[in-house]
Amino acid sequence: MSLRSWRMGMIAAGAALLATSVLAACGSSGSGSSSPSSGTTGVLTITTGAAGAFQDDFNLYSPNAEDPTNGMIYEPLFFYDTAKAGSITPWLGTSYAWSNGGRTLSVQLKHNVKWTDGKPFTSADVVFTFDQALHSTALNKFALPLASVSADGTYGVTINFTKAAYTDAYYALGRVEMLPQHIWKSVPNPATFENEHPVGTGAYELSKFSGQVFELTANPHYYMPGLPHFKTIRFLAYSGNTTSNAAIESGTIDWAGSFIPDIKKTYLAKNPKFVVSDIPLSTAFLVPNMSTGITTKLAVRQALSAALNRSYISNTVYNGYAPPTNPEALITPNYNSVQDPTLAGAAFASPNAATAKNFLTRAGIKTPLTLTAKMVSGYTDYLSDLQIMQQELKPAGINLVIDQEAYTAFTSDQDNGNFQLLMDNFGYTPDPWSYYYTLLDSSIAPAIGQADTVGNFGRYRNTQVNSLLGQIADTTSTAAQKPDFYQIEKIFTQQLPLIPLFEQQDEIEFNASQVSNYPTAQNPYGAPAVYIQPDMGWIAARLAPVSK
Repeated sequence: MSLRSWRMGMIAAGAALLATSVLAACGSSGSGSSSPSSGTTGVLTITTGAAGAFQDDFNLYSPNAEDPTNGMIYEPLFFYDTAKAGSITPWLGTSYAWSNGGRTLSVQLKHNVKWTDGKPFTSADVVFTFDQALHSTALNKFALPLASVSADGTYGVTINFTKAAYTDAYYALGRVEMLPQHIWKSVPNPATFENEHPVGTGAYELSKFSGQVFELTANPHYYMPGLPHFKTIRFLAYSGNTTSNAAIESGTIDWAGSFIPDIKKTYLAKNPKFVVSDIPLSTAFLVPNMSTGITTKLAVRQALSAALNRSYISNTVYNGYAPPTNPEALITPNYNSVQDPTLAGAAFASPNAATAKNFLTRAGIKTPLTLTAKMVSGYTDYLSDLQIMQQELKPAGINLVIDQEAYTAFTSDQDNGNFQLLMDNFGYTPDPWSYYYTLLDSSIAPAIGQADTVGNFGRYRNTQVNSLLGQIADTTSTAAQKPDFYQIEKIFTQQLPLIPLFEQQDEIEFNASQVSNYPTAQNPYGAPAVYIQPDMGWIAARLAPVSK
């Protein structure tokens, strides 16, 4: 499986967020056994998984934007490494500083950067981009508490917030990609503009497009010296894991993120140059609709959770590579520093159908209860997971119907809250605040029927949780933040706003006979998952062809 990662909030909090400046971009870090070839050459072939045909949509506001939109074509001000907490590197910005109690952020920009049409990139473009979000809730996809934005000369910008926004730094600096004012100022409706001919500052520009394959070509005037290394990046579409896996296992694909059953035998054993980069980054969930229907009842969510054998799913489908998560869904060890000591080592009780059914009976819910879970057609691992759940839920009095949808239909239903249950995974962040924020904060969850492009797809609403998240955001003191995190974790275990399943398998495939300089757990200069934005753009510019 694979998912559009710009949905997944990420942030590096604490002292790193308060730095008044950051170091210059580090050189390409890597682990491939072969040295990169000199110059810009070669073709890097990618599949982002079983997502079906591509859509000619490169609008960074669109829920259907193709993956290279954010990072490869359009760039943010700084790079926050999803795989390495606290690592912040200049991108279009050079430094930033907080003032006014966390309500004002001053940013300095790189000089001599150009858009791919030759126009200069300046502070006017940054002001325009944030001004879009300031005046449109639909375009403020991370719900930034913006008050005003202004230029300080050609290469300086001041962003004012309505409240202390320390924990919004990742979103403002690392997830808002800059737009060219000279093009987008004439776009009548930015939210629906497909942007078929994107003009960005990135290392690559779109050169060819069809529903089954599209290509990007290296920006010959890219401002980062020596980058990118590959001349062409080719994206291939597949209808399902079966066809994409066949291509990956044959060596046709250089970089992929598909689920491959028994990966050691079916992939790694086939070629000593095949590599798997595995850096755990997210949690898989059953997501209940918390706004309407029977899943709003706690007893239903408790029954679902109590009946599931998470260890059996992990061992059967993932060969044990995706172990059960904890009841508070805390990604460990990344988030160990904020884990409630009373929950340390907590685990789900052994699955028990009688206990599960009793939850329903005591709540006066008649059985058998039929529930429908949506998933993306072609994600064979999720299909296997849900088929196991079907069998485990039957004795508990729950009939689980599996609804497989095309990728675009699934994301539309997910965004608009058109589901009872869906299976998805969330995380891709080195910090627990943004993780819980994107899952639980109701400020980013519009009404059913209006698109949520951040993460609280179930429309969970809890004013106490909102307040706790706000208190964490108002301070940089970890001592003050911890009690708030503890309360959020306890509320999560008690209310089950999402039903945690297992640590999402994140095995990313690289064909090291063709590509070098890929991230690993030992050298995580970016999250290697091919569907994580903007990391994939940062990494794509640094991957290199193997010298022949």
